[in-house]
Amino acid sequence: MARVLIVDDKGTNPYPLQTLLTGRGFEVIAARTGKDALDEARKNPPDLIISDMLMPGMDGFSLCREWKSDDTLKHIPFIFYTSTYTESKDERFALSLGADRYVIKPQEPDALLTIIKEVMQETRNTKQTTGKPLGDEMEFFRQHNEILFKKLEKKMLDLETANQELKEWQERYRQSIDNTTDIFCTVGIDLVITEMSPSVGRLMGVKPHYFIGMPVTILEKFLTPESFKRIMDNIHQILQKGVSIPSATYEFIGQGESTVYIEISGAPITRHEEIVGLISVARDVTVRKLAENALLESEQKYRSLFEKSIDAIMLTAPDGSILDANPAACEMFGMSVDDIRRAGRNGLVDRSDPRLRKILEERDRTGKITNAEFTMIRANGEKFPVEGTSIIFTDAHGRQKTSMIIRDITERKKAEEDLKQSFEQVRKGLRATVRAIAEMVEARDPYTAGHQRRVSDLARSIATEMKLPKNRIEGLRMAATIHDLGKISIPAELLSKPAILTNIEFAMIKDHPQAAYDILKNIEFPWPVARMVLEHHERMDGSGYPNGLKGDKILLESRILAVADVVEAMASHRPYRSALGIDAALEEVRKNKGILYDPKAVDACLRLFNEKGYTLRE
Repeated sequence: MARVLIVDDKGTNPYPLQTLLTGRGFEVIAARTGKDALDEARKNPPDLIISDMLMPGMDGFSLCREWKSDDTLKHIPFIFYTSTYTESKDERFALSLGADRYVIKPQEPDALLTIIKEVMQETRNTKQTTGKPLGDEMEFFRQHNEILFKKLEKKMLDLETANQELKEWQERYRQSIDNTTDIFCTVGIDLVITEMSPSVGRLMGVKPHYFIGMPVTILEKFLTPESFKRIMDNIHQILQKGVSIPSATYEFIGQGESTVYIEISGAPITRHEEIVGLISVARDVTVRKLAENALLESEQKYRSLFEKSIDAIMLTAPDGSILDANPAACEMFGMSVDDIRRAGRNGLVDRSDPRLRKILEERDRTGKITNAEFTMIRANGEKFPVEGTSIIFTDAHGRQKTSMIIRDITERKKAEEDLKQSFEQVRKGLRATVRAIAEMVEARDPYTAGHQRRVSDLARSIATEMKLPKNRIEGLRMAATIHDLGKISIPAELLSKPAILTNIEFAMIKDHPQAAYDILKNIEFPWPVARMVLEHHERMDGSGYPNGLKGDKILLESRILAVADVVEAMASHRPYRSALGIDAALEEVRKNKGILYDPKAVDACLRLFNEKGYTLRE
């Protein structure tokens, strides 16, 4: 097993390399300085040394020079592995000292292993009898010092830049502190106040310099006894145990002996993993606190409302325990108040309801939920639907609580289901009626038999490709099924005329959208069916009929129907011409995309035929 000596003064730097080599079967030893590395190698020479460059006492260059001057060590390959000395002249100098390789950090593990194996193989294949020429002492020190001075110069520049950035950050921090309405205060480990923001004057009528340099016990003048005791306990917790103290409310004695409620949080300040002080942020919450006190004072007034409410009301804690429940809640669950308390939230709520998690996350995020629907469980195990409103609040003692108002919506859900079924029956009736109308139209025009059905299917497919909502797609499908309803007002012989129509005859044909609209406009469809039928011959540039509408003035469903109608009509046989074929139909809508036809509808149509294998059905 080959032994590798790694030299690096940074505590965690060698670990990745050591892990890599150990995992590949090498025995690894480590040294923190060049001197330690020499001492270790002379006692027990390794098969390879990998050294960093910057190290205290003896740097990498000096180590390499000593290594290659030692008769015992000079034949052992020496690899530099550095992220600091990256210039080509650094590499040349290192190689001139006898280093076998000069590798810049970082390297991919496989690449680094390849380099190590190559160096060790080269050493085995080469019988070295003398070290590489080192040059005279003066030349070595000249080059060595030149490199060190350049690195020192760069580090000085980097330090200067860092100091400038620190000054700018300090200035921004100072401006933030000076202009904030919150109070920022820092305290040293010796319990002396070291900093106080100017906003303290607004709350206490005392300038910040009054506090700076004073022990924190000076706060006793401004706090009630109970609040002073709590705040001192918290300060000791921060400085002795290093724990952060979340926001809590304290009573201060403000100007004119008035009570001011201040919310304060605190955290330790550490340097080199040692606690050196604390920082606290204080905010005036007097208005909020007075409102809470008013709420507390009126609690008895609202207790009667709590008891007499017909809705179930429960008071809970953040951990899910139930603190109180009104008579309506007891009746809803079939439990006493004590039973409800023992059950807790988890015993009353159906935790398998997939909606519950999202509802609780919403309440945690916003502090409330309104009219949320979920499932609860009665004492007999029956699951039932409820609608609940909940809000998180802080009581007079600063404790978080949650109020819940719950309504059993079993009957409402049953009514909604009955209504849904009735609506579905109405929709089925509408579909049957529409089909009957479509069959009546096609019976008068055998040459276009199936046209409306095929247009309906294509329009539905285009709308689905465009990701329209299902409800709108259903309305479009129904309108497409009867879009030529107006043709019942046109003489049958004109519809089946095996020749080009005259201008007068074509003008009669052009009346069919309006005729259909006049028939459908008074039927109460759930969708604008009459308008879709009226507009299916309108065009994007205003050249269509009957009203010459343009662009977005045409309903989107009407624009989709127009594309489907043109494609099917051109691809199918007509009395006055043979079928032009699907290729001609698709070319028509493609070349007039954005001119006559809606571009998104055209793109969706082309994708259906060209990419998804759609075909017009017989």
